[in-house]
Amino acid sequence: MTTVMTDCYLSHNLGDDLFLTTLISRYPHVQFMVSADRSYDFLRGMFPNVNLLIQPNHCSNLISKSFWYFIKKYRHNKAVRSSDVLVTIGGSLYWEQSGNKSLKARIDEARRLHGDRQKAREAKHYVVIGANFGPWHSDSFLNYYRDYFAHNCDDVCFRDHYSADLFSDIPMVRMAPDVLFGVQLPQVPKRHKAFFSVIDPNHPKYCMSSAQVDAYHRMMVALIQRYADRGYELVLCSFCQAEGDERAMERLSSALQGQGMSVKLIRYRNNMHEVLEELASSEIVVGSRFHATILGLSAGVAVLPVMYSAKTAHVLEDIGFDMGHAIDLKTDGWKDKPAELLPEAICFDVTAQQAGAAGQFAALDRLVRGR
Repeated sequence: MTTVMTDCYLSHNLGDDLFLTTLISRYPHVQFMVSADRSYDFLRGMFPNVNLLIQPNHCSNLISKSFWYFIKKYRHNKAVRSSDVLVTIGGSLYWEQSGNKSLKARIDEARRLHGDRQKAREAKHYVVIGANFGPWHSDSFLNYYRDYFAHNCDDVCFRDHYSADLFSDIPMVRMAPDVLFGVQLPQVPKRHKAFFSVIDPNHPKYCMSSAQVDAYHRMMVALIQRYADRGYELVLCSFCQAEGDERAMERLSSALQGQGMSVKLIRYRNNMHEVLEELASSEIVVGSRFHATILGLSAGVAVLPVMYSAKTAHVLEDIGFDMGHAIDLKTDGWKDKPAELLPEAICFDVTAQQAGAAGQFAALDRLVRGR
Protein backbone atom coordinates (compact mmCIF):
# COMPACT_ATOMS: atom_id res chain seq x y z
CA MET A 1 0.00 0.00 0.00
CA THR A 2 1.24 3.49 -0.84
CA THR A 3 2.03 5.59 2.24
CA VAL A 4 1.67 9.37 2.39
CA MET A 5 3.01 11.56 5.18
CA THR A 6 0.84 14.63 5.66
CA ASP A 7 2.19 18.01 6.72
CA CYS A 8 -0.59 20.38 7.69
CA TYR A 9 -1.79 22.94 10.24
CA LEU A 10 -3.80 21.10 12.89
CA SER A 11 -5.34 23.44 15.44
CA HIS A 12 -9.01 22.52 15.01
CA ASN A 13 -9.57 25.13 12.33
CA LEU A 14 -12.52 24.08 10.16
CA GLY A 15 -10.88 25.04 6.88
CA ASP A 16 -7.64 23.19 7.58
CA ASP A 17 -9.44 20.16 8.98
CA LEU A 18 -11.55 20.01 5.81
CA PHE A 19 -8.35 20.16 3.75
CA LEU A 20 -7.11 17.08 5.56
CA THR A 21 -10.35 15.09 5.43
CA THR A 22 -10.80 15.94 1.74
CA LEU A 23 -7.30 14.63 1.05
CA ILE A 24 -7.75 11.41 3.01
CA SER A 25 -11.20 10.59 1.63
CA ARG A 26 -9.97 11.01 -1.95
CA TYR A 27 -7.52 8.11 -1.58
CA PRO A 28 -9.15 5.30 0.45
CA HIS A 29 -6.47 2.82 -0.62
CA VAL A 30 -3.57 5.00 0.52
CA GLN A 31 -2.20 4.85 4.07
CA PHE A 32 -1.90 8.35 5.55
CA MET A 33 0.36 9.23 8.44
CA VAL A 34 -0.76 12.30 10.39
CA SER A 35 1.27 13.88 13.17
CA ALA A 36 -1.17 15.28 15.75
CA ASP A 37 -2.06 15.28 19.44
CA ARG A 38 -4.81 13.10 20.89
CA SER A 39 -7.50 15.69 20.18
CA TYR A 40 -7.35 14.44 16.58
CA ASP A 41 -8.07 10.85 17.55
CA PHE A 42 -11.52 11.27 15.94
CA LEU A 43 -9.80 10.83 12.54
CA ARG A 44 -9.29 7.16 13.32
CA GLY A 45 -13.04 6.72 13.62
CA MET A 46 -13.65 8.49 10.32
CA PHE A 47 -10.92 6.84 8.25
CA PRO A 48 -9.49 3.31 8.54
CA ASN A 49 -6.52 4.41 6.39
CA VAL A 50 -5.15 6.93 8.95
CA ASN A 51 -2.19 6.24 11.20
CA LEU A 52 -1.89 8.93 13.87
CA LEU A 53 1.58 9.78 15.12
CA ILE A 54 0.57 11.03 18.56
CA GLN A 55 2.38 14.10 19.87
CA PRO A 56 2.05 15.68 23.34
CA ASN A 57 -0.43 18.56 23.35
CA HIS A 58 1.14 20.53 26.19
CA CYS A 59 4.44 20.88 27.99
CA SER A 60 4.84 22.47 31.37
CA ASN A 61 8.26 24.06 31.11
CA LEU A 62 10.97 25.17 28.71
CA ILE A 63 13.04 22.00 29.12
CA SER A 64 10.02 19.80 28.35
CA LYS A 65 9.11 21.96 25.36
CA SER A 66 12.63 21.74 23.96
CA PHE A 67 12.80 17.99 24.54
CA TRP A 68 9.49 17.30 22.85
CA TYR A 69 10.29 19.69 19.99
CA PHE A 70 13.30 17.56 19.03
CA ILE A 71 11.43 14.29 19.61
CA LYS A 72 8.60 15.49 17.41
CA LYS A 73 11.02 16.63 14.73
CA TYR A 74 12.85 13.28 14.81
CA ARG A 75 9.60 11.28 14.56
CA HIS A 76 8.30 13.49 11.76
CA ASN A 77 11.48 13.18 9.68
CA LYS A 78 11.58 9.42 10.26
CA ALA A 79 7.98 9.16 9.01
CA VAL A 80 8.82 11.31 5.97
CA ARG A 81 11.75 9.03 5.07
CA SER A 82 9.59 5.91 5.37
CA SER A 83 6.75 7.33 3.23
CA ASP A 84 6.38 7.17 -0.50
CA VAL A 85 5.17 10.77 -0.72
CA LEU A 86 5.20 13.83 1.53
CA VAL A 87 2.18 16.11 1.09
CA THR A 88 1.99 19.60 2.52
CA ILE A 89 -1.62 20.77 2.36
CA GLY A 90 -2.81 24.11 3.66
CA GLY A 91 -3.53 27.72 2.84
CA SER A 92 -1.29 30.50 4.15
CA LEU A 93 1.85 28.42 4.38
CA TYR A 94 4.47 30.85 3.11
CA TRP A 95 4.32 34.21 4.87
CA GLU A 96 6.81 36.74 6.12
CA GLN A 97 6.40 39.04 9.09
CA SER A 98 6.43 42.73 8.23
CA GLY A 99 8.39 45.55 9.83
CA ASN A 100 11.35 45.27 12.18
CA LYS A 101 11.50 41.66 13.28
CA SER A 102 12.34 40.87 16.88
CA LEU A 103 15.10 38.39 17.64
CA LYS A 104 12.46 35.77 18.46
CA ALA A 105 10.67 36.43 15.16
CA ARG A 106 13.92 36.07 13.23
CA ILE A 107 14.76 32.83 15.04
CA ASP A 108 11.24 31.45 14.44
CA GLU A 109 11.42 32.34 10.75
CA ALA A 110 14.88 30.80 10.33
CA ARG A 111 13.66 27.64 12.08
CA ARG A 112 10.60 27.49 9.84
CA LEU A 113 12.61 27.93 6.63
CA HIS A 114 15.16 25.35 7.74
CA GLY A 115 12.37 22.94 8.69
CA ASP A 116 10.74 23.33 5.27
CA ARG A 117 14.04 22.58 3.53
CA GLN A 118 14.87 19.62 5.76
CA LYS A 119 11.57 17.81 5.38
CA ALA A 120 11.63 18.33 1.60
CA ARG A 121 15.12 16.83 1.36
CA GLU A 122 14.04 13.78 3.39
CA ALA A 123 11.09 13.02 1.08
CA LYS A 124 11.16 10.61 -1.85
CA HIS A 125 8.49 12.74 -3.54
CA TYR A 126 7.09 16.04 -2.31
CA VAL A 127 3.95 17.91 -3.37
CA VAL A 128 2.32 21.09 -2.04
CA ILE A 129 -1.47 21.40 -2.30
CA GLY A 130 -3.82 24.34 -1.77
CA ALA A 131 -1.43 27.09 -0.68
CA ASN A 132 -1.08 30.80 -1.33
CA PHE A 133 2.15 32.78 -1.10
CA GLY A 134 2.45 35.79 1.17
CA PRO A 135 2.29 38.23 2.58
CA TRP A 136 5.99 38.69 1.83
CA HIS A 137 8.16 41.78 2.25
CA SER A 138 11.71 41.02 1.14
CA ASP A 139 13.36 39.71 -2.02
CA SER A 140 15.42 37.33 0.11
CA PHE A 141 12.25 35.62 1.37
CA LEU A 142 10.84 35.32 -2.15
CA ASN A 143 14.12 34.07 -3.59
CA TYR A 144 14.48 31.49 -0.83
CA TYR A 145 11.21 29.90 -1.91
CA ARG A 146 12.01 30.25 -5.60
CA ASP A 147 15.02 28.02 -4.98
CA TYR A 148 13.06 25.81 -2.59
CA PHE A 149 10.24 25.06 -5.02
CA ALA A 150 12.59 24.60 -7.98
CA HIS A 151 14.94 22.13 -6.28
CA ASN A 152 12.87 20.32 -3.65
CA CYS A 153 9.31 19.85 -4.94
CA ASP A 154 7.72 17.56 -7.49
CA ASP A 155 4.70 19.84 -7.70
CA VAL A 156 3.43 23.05 -6.07
CA CYS A 157 -0.21 23.91 -6.72
CA PHE A 158 -1.30 27.34 -5.51
CA ARG A 159 -4.93 28.41 -5.21
CA ASP A 160 -4.58 31.87 -6.79
CA HIS A 161 -2.90 33.38 -9.83
CA TYR A 162 -1.11 36.02 -7.77
CA SER A 163 0.91 33.35 -5.96
CA ALA A 164 1.53 31.16 -9.00
CA ASP A 165 2.61 34.13 -11.14
CA LEU A 166 5.41 34.93 -8.67
CA PHE A 167 7.00 31.63 -9.77
CA SER A 168 5.79 31.46 -13.37
CA ASP A 169 9.23 30.43 -14.67
CA ILE A 170 9.42 27.38 -12.38
CA PRO A 171 7.94 24.36 -14.21
CA MET A 172 6.61 22.54 -11.16
CA VAL A 173 4.54 25.53 -9.96
CA ARG A 174 0.94 25.82 -11.15
CA MET A 175 -2.53 26.92 -10.00
CA ALA A 176 -5.96 25.35 -9.47
CA PRO A 177 -9.04 26.58 -7.56
CA ASP A 178 -9.12 26.22 -3.78
CA VAL A 179 -9.48 22.64 -2.54
CA LEU A 180 -12.72 23.41 -0.69
CA PHE A 181 -14.53 24.43 -3.85
CA GLY A 182 -14.64 20.66 -4.35
CA VAL A 183 -16.13 19.74 -0.96
CA GLN A 184 -19.43 17.87 -1.13
CA LEU A 185 -21.81 19.94 0.99
CA PRO A 186 -24.93 18.51 2.68
CA GLN A 187 -27.96 18.59 0.38
CA VAL A 188 -30.44 20.39 2.61
CA PRO A 189 -33.31 22.79 1.91
CA LYS A 190 -32.60 26.49 2.30
CA ARG A 191 -34.14 28.41 5.16
CA HIS A 192 -34.61 32.16 5.59
CA LYS A 193 -31.38 32.25 7.54
CA ALA A 194 -28.20 34.35 7.67
CA PHE A 195 -24.94 32.63 8.68
CA PHE A 196 -22.10 34.76 10.07
CA SER A 197 -18.56 33.44 10.45
CA VAL A 198 -16.64 35.68 12.83
CA ILE A 199 -12.99 36.28 13.71
CA ASP A 200 -11.35 37.69 16.80
CA PRO A 201 -9.64 40.83 15.44
CA ASN A 202 -7.61 41.00 18.65
CA HIS A 203 -5.62 37.97 17.52
CA PRO A 204 -2.07 38.94 16.49
CA LYS A 205 -2.43 37.39 13.01
CA TYR A 206 -4.85 40.16 12.00
CA CYS A 207 -2.58 43.08 13.00
CA MET A 208 -5.54 45.32 13.88
CA SER A 209 -5.49 48.31 16.20
CA SER A 210 -7.90 48.61 19.13
CA ALA A 211 -9.89 51.15 17.12
CA GLN A 212 -10.16 48.71 14.20
CA VAL A 213 -11.19 45.93 16.57
CA ASP A 214 -14.04 48.03 17.94
CA ALA A 215 -15.04 49.12 14.43
CA TYR A 216 -15.20 45.48 13.27
CA HIS A 217 -17.44 44.64 16.24
CA ARG A 218 -19.78 47.56 15.49
CA MET A 219 -19.92 46.64 11.79
CA MET A 220 -20.82 43.02 12.51
CA VAL A 221 -23.54 44.13 14.91
CA ALA A 222 -24.90 46.45 12.20
CA LEU A 223 -24.90 43.67 9.59
CA ILE A 224 -26.59 41.23 11.93
CA GLN A 225 -29.19 43.85 12.81
CA ARG A 226 -29.81 44.43 9.09
CA TYR A 227 -30.66 40.80 8.49
CA ALA A 228 -32.65 40.55 11.72
CA ASP A 229 -34.80 43.46 10.50
CA ARG A 230 -35.42 41.50 7.30
CA GLY A 231 -36.73 38.54 9.27
CA TYR A 232 -33.77 36.17 8.92
CA GLU A 233 -32.85 33.52 11.45
CA LEU A 234 -29.41 34.40 12.77
CA VAL A 235 -26.50 31.99 13.22
CA LEU A 236 -23.06 32.99 14.49
CA CYS A 237 -20.29 30.47 13.90
CA SER A 238 -16.76 30.02 15.21
CA PHE A 239 -14.38 28.21 12.84
CA CYS A 240 -11.37 28.09 15.18
CA GLN A 241 -11.45 28.22 18.97
CA ALA A 242 -7.65 28.48 19.20
CA GLU A 243 -7.62 31.73 17.23
CA GLY A 244 -10.27 33.39 19.37
CA ASP A 245 -13.35 33.03 17.16
CA GLU A 246 -15.44 31.89 20.11
CA ARG A 247 -14.51 34.95 22.18
CA ALA A 248 -15.56 37.20 19.32
CA MET A 249 -18.79 35.28 18.82
CA GLU A 250 -19.69 35.48 22.50
CA ARG A 251 -18.95 39.22 22.61
CA LEU A 252 -21.25 39.76 19.64
CA SER A 253 -23.90 37.51 21.17
CA SER A 254 -23.91 39.55 24.36
CA ALA A 255 -24.30 42.80 22.42
CA LEU A 256 -27.13 41.35 20.33
CA GLN A 257 -29.00 39.97 23.32
CA GLY A 258 -28.78 43.44 24.85
CA GLN A 259 -30.68 44.67 21.79
CA GLY A 260 -33.29 41.95 22.09
CA MET A 261 -32.03 39.77 19.20
CA SER A 262 -32.00 35.99 19.39
CA VAL A 263 -29.03 34.24 17.78
CA LYS A 264 -27.90 30.63 17.48
CA LEU A 265 -24.24 29.95 18.29
CA ILE A 266 -22.30 27.19 16.54
CA ARG A 267 -18.83 26.28 17.76
CA TYR A 268 -16.62 24.17 15.55
CA ARG A 269 -15.35 21.34 17.73
CA ASN A 270 -14.71 18.63 15.10
CA ASN A 271 -18.45 18.76 14.24
CA MET A 272 -17.84 19.37 10.53
CA HIS A 273 -21.18 18.08 9.31
CA GLU A 274 -23.17 20.26 11.72
CA VAL A 275 -21.33 23.42 10.65
CA LEU A 276 -21.58 22.60 6.94
CA GLU A 277 -25.28 21.80 7.27
CA GLU A 278 -25.98 25.13 8.97
CA LEU A 279 -24.05 26.98 6.28
CA ALA A 280 -25.56 25.07 3.35
CA SER A 281 -29.12 25.59 4.63
CA SER A 282 -28.67 29.37 4.82
CA GLU A 283 -29.65 31.98 2.24
CA ILE A 284 -26.95 34.46 3.31
CA VAL A 285 -23.34 33.89 4.37
CA VAL A 286 -21.31 36.77 5.81
CA GLY A 287 -17.81 35.35 5.79
CA SER A 288 -15.07 36.82 7.93
CA ARG A 289 -13.27 33.50 7.56
CA PHE A 290 -11.78 32.84 4.12
CA HIS A 291 -13.35 29.42 3.85
CA ALA A 292 -16.77 30.64 4.94
CA THR A 293 -16.73 32.64 1.71
CA ILE A 294 -15.53 29.67 -0.38
CA LEU A 295 -18.07 27.28 1.16
CA GLY A 296 -20.88 29.81 0.85
CA LEU A 297 -20.17 30.29 -2.85
CA SER A 298 -20.07 26.51 -3.31
CA ALA A 299 -23.41 26.19 -1.52
CA GLY A 300 -24.98 28.58 -4.03
CA VAL A 301 -26.00 31.13 -1.40
CA ALA A 302 -25.58 34.90 -1.41
CA VAL A 303 -22.19 35.75 0.08
CA LEU A 304 -20.73 38.90 1.62
CA PRO A 305 -16.96 38.41 2.05
CA VAL A 306 -15.35 40.30 4.94
CA MET A 307 -11.68 40.17 3.99
CA TYR A 308 -8.94 40.37 6.61
CA SER A 309 -6.22 39.39 4.12
CA ALA A 310 -5.29 39.88 0.48
CA LYS A 311 -5.55 36.11 -0.01
CA THR A 312 -9.35 36.39 -0.16
CA ALA A 313 -9.21 39.26 -2.66
CA HIS A 314 -6.79 37.33 -4.89
CA VAL A 315 -9.11 34.32 -5.11
CA LEU A 316 -12.25 36.42 -5.61
CA GLU A 317 -10.59 38.51 -8.32
CA ASP A 318 -9.48 35.31 -10.07
CA ILE A 319 -13.07 34.10 -10.36
CA GLY A 320 -14.47 37.52 -11.40
CA PHE A 321 -16.45 38.22 -8.23
CA ASP A 322 -17.79 41.79 -8.00
CA MET A 323 -15.50 43.30 -5.37
CA GLY A 324 -18.02 46.06 -4.75
CA HIS A 325 -19.89 43.39 -2.80
CA ALA A 326 -17.01 42.67 -0.41
CA ILE A 327 -15.62 44.44 2.64
CA ASP A 328 -11.85 44.87 2.88
CA LEU A 329 -10.80 45.25 6.52
CA LYS A 330 -7.39 46.57 5.41
CA THR A 331 -9.05 49.75 4.11
CA ASP A 332 -11.08 52.42 5.91
CA GLY A 333 -14.12 52.48 3.63
CA TRP A 334 -16.24 50.22 5.83
CA LYS A 335 -15.64 51.85 9.20
CA ASP A 336 -18.74 53.11 11.01
CA LYS A 337 -20.91 53.06 7.92
CA PRO A 338 -24.61 52.60 8.61
CA ALA A 339 -25.87 49.16 7.68
CA GLU A 340 -27.79 50.43 4.67
CA LEU A 341 -24.52 51.65 3.11
CA LEU A 342 -22.60 48.42 3.63
CA PRO A 343 -22.43 46.04 0.64
CA GLU A 344 -25.14 43.47 0.01
CA ALA A 345 -24.45 39.74 -0.24
CA ILE A 346 -24.64 38.35 -3.78
CA CYS A 347 -24.78 34.94 -5.42
CA PHE A 348 -22.02 34.00 -7.85
CA ASP A 349 -21.70 30.93 -10.06
CA VAL A 350 -18.63 28.85 -9.16
CA THR A 351 -19.43 25.76 -11.22
CA ALA A 352 -16.10 26.04 -13.05
CA GLN A 353 -14.17 26.33 -9.79
CA GLN A 354 -15.97 23.33 -8.31
CA ALA A 355 -14.95 21.25 -11.32
CA GLY A 356 -11.42 22.65 -11.36
CA ALA A 357 -10.64 22.09 -7.68
CA ALA A 358 -9.70 18.46 -8.37
CA GLY A 359 -6.72 19.88 -10.25
CA GLN A 360 -5.09 20.53 -6.89
CA PHE A 361 -4.58 16.76 -6.61
CA ALA A 362 -3.35 16.10 -10.17
CA ALA A 363 0.29 15.47 -9.21
CA LEU A 364 -0.60 13.31 -6.21
CA ASP A 365 -3.03 11.34 -8.39
CA ARG A 366 -0.14 10.48 -10.72
CA LEU A 367 2.21 9.59 -7.86
CA VAL A 368 -0.11 7.30 -5.89
CA ARG A 369 -2.05 5.77 -8.76
CA GLY A 370 1.05 5.13 -10.81
CA ARG A 371 2.66 2.99 -8.12
